[in-house]
Amino acid sequence: MANYCFLIRHILELLRNKDLKTGEATSKTTTIKQFFEINRDQEIFNDIGNYEHVNEITSEKPKILREFSLEVNSTAELTSLPTECLERIFKDVDNNNEHSGLFSCLLVCRSWCRNIVPILWARPFDKLPKDSRYKLIRTYITCLSDEEKSCLNSQLIKHGIRIPYTTHSLFNYSIYLKELSYVELYQSVDSGIKHYRKSFIGYNTYKLTSLIAKSICRMFLAKNTTDSSLHLQSFKIDKHFIQMDTFPELDLFSKVYPGLSQITNFTLDYDPYSENLVKFLQYFPSLCTGLNSLNITLPYFETKPIIIDLLISIIKKQRSIRDFNLSGARIGADVIIPILLSVHSNNLISLKFQNVEFNNVDLSLLMSCRRLETLTIYHCTGLNRSSLPLTNNSNNYNSIILKSLNIGCSPKYPQIPTIILESPLGTTCRELCLDLITPEIVNVTKRNCQNVTTLKLRDHFISINKNDSESLINNLFHGLLLERLIISISPKNSDYEELNIHGRDLPASCWYLKLQCGFSVRHLYDLMLSDECEASISVLIVDYLKLHIGHLMIIRDLAKEKGTLKYLGICGKKEFDKEELEVIKDLQYKYKVNVNLNEI
Repeated sequence: MANYCFLIRHILELLRNKDLKTGEATSKTTTIKQFFEINRDQEIFNDIGNYEHVNEITSEKPKILREFSLEVNSTAELTSLPTECLERIFKDVDNNNEHSGLFSCLLVCRSWCRNIVPILWARPFDKLPKDSRYKLIRTYITCLSDEEKSCLNSQLIKHGIRIPYTTHSLFNYSIYLKELSYVELYQSVDSGIKHYRKSFIGYNTYKLTSLIAKSICRMFLAKNTTDSSLHLQSFKIDKHFIQMDTFPELDLFSKVYPGLSQITNFTLDYDPYSENLVKFLQYFPSLCTGLNSLNITLPYFETKPIIIDLLISIIKKQRSIRDFNLSGARIGADVIIPILLSVHSNNLISLKFQNVEFNNVDLSLLMSCRRLETLTIYHCTGLNRSSLPLTNNSNNYNSIILKSLNIGCSPKYPQIPTIILESPLGTTCRELCLDLITPEIVNVTKRNCQNVTTLKLRDHFISINKNDSESLINNLFHGLLLERLIISISPKNSDYEELNIHGRDLPASCWYLKLQCGFSVRHLYDLMLSDECEASISVLIVDYLKLHIGHLMIIRDLAKEKGTLKYLGICGKKEFDKEELEVIKDLQYKYKVNVNLNEI
């Protein structure tokens, strides 16, 4: 397997270098084919056939492989690698966001191409650059059937434009789509129309965009394949800022098979301006009953009971909801949450509540969710001691064993973390995440959370004077049998560069340390190499954009002097100079540390 990975890595490097050499010529060829040189009765999305640059790349491929064969002395056959291994390798490359590598692999052979195309086209709208939207829609238009193109053109002709009939794609890319967002599709079509018709920029293209977007959406919904791996898995309704109802009519979803019947993930960012969306939500329980994940975001000012009734209807009709996220519910939580917990108590694995009003909400049913592993409560209000049973008043608190409990709150409501940690939720959790540290929170954590072995401080705020903050941190860390510590501070946070822990704060039981924050060389030395540090760190992961040679030398000294470091993960830094690479090589070969420069 190592030999195959070596081969693939070299092919990627060679093809990437070739892409760089041909990139300038390719961009010039594409620029020539812009809208102003196309005059086919106002035909749009009509330059899909301009593949002169592809022929250039294809003709060079044998030369690339010849160069590769001269560089690598191996008798291994690329085609001898099993398809299952190729799929695992390519999916791993995709998970590391190496899209350029996957695109290069398309040119190697047919077998690689067939394995890579489904990966690239599963979520094509995800993080799609604005200047590439028209290319994606252009390709999807080639996947439309001749009948659909004819029907669409009969509606577009009165607007003075049409789509091409003659172009067809090499693959039917539409069948590989797994995640569909109608808003992203609509925006991409709108960008495409304005890319080809510059005169439309600044004008309302609502009708034209809707016609094309609905045709492409219908193509996605109508794909019927016996291969379950190609089923549409996720449907998202994102909020948009156009002051009109861009969501399509119900007929688009109700008269197409299989439609949304196969999705397992539904995300709703509710837009109160859409009448079509309300009709869709009313009909949704008839469209889909197999959701595993349901994510709902409500606008904070929403006060209409009808949306609450619609959400309850959807929840009741699902067979097995495992992941549920609710955000922004000012009203209705007192009805939604009890029904969710009663109907799906045997299925729920993950729950997240954010900016939810918990007034009059009874959370005692959480104790019956025996499969629940992760609970997140961020910046919610109204939660009081009657919402959760106390440990000494609960006869069945051992029925739930949380793996992860995440609590975030405003300093205005410091009692909320204390209430949660005093309940069976705090008693049973193994991993705890906090963003507020007060003496009361530290005391209840030490008293009631003795099962916690992993602690994460996320953008944490210490609500006492600065002189006592260090003793509070030390008291918290040493009050637990702490094995794993994660410090996470957003670069947007003003405290990003202030790491307020020291070597004396790390307990002897801590062997895993992850620093997603800023820190100076002096601070890192104090944390890792001071005589006061009793921890034997064997896993260290650093995520710091300004990481440099000084930090790496401290880490090398840690491996040299203490000899406990076995794994170092580095993320956030993409390029290393010669001196930094020499230190990394010392860590790898001299001190036997496993170094990952692409840690996720």
